[in-house]
Amino acid sequence: MDQAIADGVYVISISMGIDRVPLYEDPIAIATFAALEKGIFVSCSAGNVGPSLGSLHNGAPWILTTSAGTVDRRFSGNLTLGNGRSFMGWTMFPGDVDQLENFQLVYDKNISA
Repeated sequence: MDQAIADGVYVISISMGIDRVPLYEDPIAIATFAALEKGIFVSCSAGNVGPSLGSLHNGAPWILTTSAGTVDRRFSGNLTLGNGRSFMGWTMFPGDVDQLENFQLVYDKNISA
């Protein structure tokens, strides 16, 4: 990752994680924080275990953690940030997303490995 940062990349995508390592000792969390400081967007896999308490990989709040699901359908949704920027994508929330607004992004250290 240090070399990617030095090379001036704009995006880093990682499909690996480490089990049961505190955030302050996790080399992926530390390296991706260094990338964040340079303005590099980082996406990491959530892991292939779970869902259960502590089964999430790469739960640092500065990482976009992505995962797969086994639901046989997709729901479209829009995410609008506080600055007005809007993003269209897929969601696992099947309800009326128009009723959801003004929620904060949350990091819960108790559910992250």
